[in-house]
Amino acid sequence: MGNKISHFSQILLESPKNCWLALAEDESKVVATGLTPDEAEAKAKDQGVADPLLIWSPEDWAPRVF
Repeated sequence: MGNKISHFSQILLESPKNCWLALAEDESKVVATGLTPDEAEAKAKDQGVADPLLIWSPEDWAPRVF
């Protein structure tokens, strides 16, 4: 399981920032991006990904306390 988490973290760190990411169903890669969740989802579906995982990608992935 550690390798999957590490791989997922690497995908997020290398992804575009300040946008929505659409990941493949198996969370192995980013298949689309968008300024809104709807845009990212539509682009992913255009790529043949029926049920993408949508995640906001912030400017940086620094730890935060709320």
